[in-house]
Amino acid sequence: MPRNLAIDIGNTRCKIGDGENIAAVSHEEFLTALRYSTAGQETVHWWVASVNHPMYQAFQTWVLHHRPHDEITFLNWKTIPIETAVEFPERVGSDRLLAAVAANRLRTPGRPAIVVDLGTALKVDLIDENGVFQGGAIGPGLRMSAHALYQGTDALPELDVQPLLEEKNVRRNLSPVGRNTHDAMEAGLYWGIVGAIRELVSQTSRSLSQTPDRFITGGGAGTVCQSLCDAFVHVPEMVMRGIFEIMP
Repeated sequence: MPRNLAIDIGNTRCKIGDGENIAAVSHEEFLTALRYSTAGQETVHWWVASVNHPMYQAFQTWVLHHRPHDEITFLNWKTIPIETAVEFPERVGSDRLLAAVAANRLRTPGRPAIVVDLGTALKVDLIDENGVFQGGAIGPGLRMSAHALYQGTDALPELDVQPLLEEKNVRRNLSPVGRNTHDAMEAGLYWGIVGAIRELVSQTSRSLSQTPDRFITGGGAGTVCQSLCDAFVHVPEMVMRGIFEIMP
């Protein structure tokens, strides 16, 4: 009997899990982590979601050379069990659809849900009261925004947002009035993403006949949670939870 393992290949990190435990690693550590995760396993059935094609190709090549008897199920709009109401379902990232699968398990029956996923990109998606994925909005995440400020200007430095991302579950009293360039950029990034989330959720909710359940996930969720989580349920790793819902 093969062991089932879930893989979420993102643009910044990769996650590996078995339904109970989840390990998050960098792209550089990914293939090594695969070897450790499968030590002593004769065969594995991989359930894989990916928004990063080169890393998925590296994963396929590794399995072909090191574990040729394993099975791979690639999760996309055809294999993810959720109805969509978008123009081009084949273009919707598997991460968004899988988070919606998890939301359908978590939301109040008969109530719509909004999922905010703050990772490399910011995604704000709507699932209607019948569990249908309706689409949403996509914008830059914290790290991407910081890089864009650096790339698009002559004088601004590239802000290291890692300390900001690592400040989990701590109420931030970050002033919106920075007294130096670093603090001004940090304030703009932090309160800008908080404001974007609030406004997108508000605009999305306006078209609904009832108040939606609201979930927030992603690597940056803990950073903004204390400014937002009075209105959201923080659910870590919703994409992986979506894969676990599909795995036997």
